[in-house]
Amino acid sequence: MKKPYLNAAACQWAGRSILLLLAVLAVAMPTLVQWYGRVRLLAPAGQRAVLVGYYLCLVPLALAMLDMDRLLGRIRQGQVFQWANVRLIHRLVWYCATVSLITLACAWWYPPLVFVTVVTAFLCLVIGVVGNVMGAATVLQEENDLTI
Repeated sequence: MKKPYLNAAACQWAGRSILLLLAVLAVAMPTLVQWYGRVRLLAPAGQRAVLVGYYLCLVPLALAMLDMDRLLGRIRQGQVFQWANVRLIHRLVWYCATVSLITLACAWWYPPLVFVTVVTAFLCLVIGVVGNVMGAATVLQEENDLTI
């Protein structure tokens, strides 16, 4: 028999692992950026842009991962179509937009970050659509609950 919300549990643990990886990278990032700068012959301004961009993106990324953990925890409890979940999803859009703007600013000194900007901007759109679908489904769920 298939366990309900097994995918949510797997995603929740994957998210926690990613949060741990972000913390480890926060410590190792200066060394990694220096190494990358030597390998790619990256100018000091480019190295600083990558380093500053990473540390600035850590805050919205960590907040997004914590909100994802809350969302997946609620889903595992069977609380799927609720307005609190819709609000969490819409906050994820803002976190992605923040990362997109930070990487766009840092792309001035390290142009390959434009790729990250485009990916996170697209992710904003996708998450926004999911949030709107969840909102509509929540309205339908509430109407269904009121029907006898």
